[in-house]
Amino acid sequence: MRPSLRIALTGVTAGALVCVLASCSGSGSDTAADGTVTITVSGRPPATNAAALKTFDARVAEFQKANPKIRIRTNEYQYDQQSFQTKVGGGSLETVVRVPLTEMSGLIKRRQIADLSSEFKALNHSEDFNDVALGPAKGVDGKLYGIPTEEYALGLVYNRDLFEKAGLDLDKPPTSWSEVRTAAKAISEKTDATGYAQMTKENTGGWMLTAMAYSFGDSMQEESGGKWANSFDRPGSGAEKSLKALKEMRWTDDSMGKNQLRNITDMEKDFSAGKIGMTIAGPSMVGHYIQQYKGDPKTIGLGAMPVDGSGKRTLAGGTIAVISPRATPQQREAAAKFIDFYYLSTKYDAGLAEKDAVAKKKDGAAIGVPTVPFYKPAIADPVQAAVDKQANVPIGNFAPYSSTLGDYELAIEPPVEAQNVYKALDSAVQAVLTREDADPAEQLKKAAAQVESQVERAQN
Repeated sequence: MRPSLRIALTGVTAGALVCVLASCSGSGSDTAADGTVTITVSGRPPATNAAALKTFDARVAEFQKANPKIRIRTNEYQYDQQSFQTKVGGGSLETVVRVPLTEMSGLIKRRQIADLSSEFKALNHSEDFNDVALGPAKGVDGKLYGIPTEEYALGLVYNRDLFEKAGLDLDKPPTSWSEVRTAAKAISEKTDATGYAQMTKENTGGWMLTAMAYSFGDSMQEESGGKWANSFDRPGSGAEKSLKALKEMRWTDDSMGKNQLRNITDMEKDFSAGKIGMTIAGPSMVGHYIQQYKGDPKTIGLGAMPVDGSGKRTLAGGTIAVISPRATPQQREAAAKFIDFYYLSTKYDAGLAEKDAVAKKKDGAAIGVPTVPFYKPAIADPVQAAVDKQANVPIGNFAPYSSTLGDYELAIEPPVEAQNVYKALDSAVQAVLTREDADPAEQLKKAAAQVESQVERAQN
């Protein structure tokens, strides 16, 4: 059964330049006399990724063959905040660019992307789109300013072999932080592995702490009078509860091992080597475990995000395709049609979904790893069934995650200066995990003071 999801949407994202829509309007010069419309699509894979580039080029050619009046130009541009602002200000932004979910509110507020409400309604199954998946693309005015292309929600990745050795139920991973603590202690006592590990380096410490704070039912920033401010350092915050939970596992239970300095790659390597029983990560880690690190698919499991209390909340992320404010109506229509073809058709067409799964499986991809559904169950369920027919991983190992995802509220990252907030919080997490005398509340206040001015400046 597909989930009925809810997403918590939050405020504004920082930016330096403001492009007023009226001053960036298009000229219509990209439509030829014979009606051919030209659009530029960013995100083409680099030549060093030959397989991905081949697939991309083939799909673009397939689209152009089916739509001879649409000409596609492509380039390798990938979104980053500074270059995006420069491109918008200079009028050189590509017609189609994919941006993180967290950037949407700021881009909408600054009127730097086009209103796609009417173009989206013309797409296949637009009325069947999951409101939760579509939510981050909407403005407070109710209009639609982008089309989601991929979304994920964090959960508990665990090693089933270590669970078995520790006498734990392989199919019932912990669902609360107290259960995580118990399981971590069992794994560390009955095996040579670390019971539970957490990423702490290169902004991942703050990222994971944010996910934990959400799972305690809290947020990291709060809005007052139209301005956002950090709230993670107030007494009793979700962040403080999270650090206290980590401190207990690290120093009271000794279930987090000795190495407390890991980024994403470090975590994936150590987990794949069988050194770690549990960690918080997205479903993509399952694919990396199988494809990149040649892990046995039977030994990895994925559970729901552990929570504290009755509420169920986890951190979500992903990307949304937006269209340049300079695009003409003809270009917007062509761009929306391309986005639908390239990113959405395999999510609502069961035949295309299975064909895509067959091709990806042939290239060695892991098929059957859970995703956030974009469409309502009547559309998404047959698609999932078609993909599952091609599964080359034991999808039952991920049932604790996929069967409960619909019960969760999906919250996106802190709305202002998220990466700098994460960077400041890295130090707090590292201090608590490397110094027994480190006080969680004190470390959070230090982190808040470190990033306070950046959060304020970003909103001026």
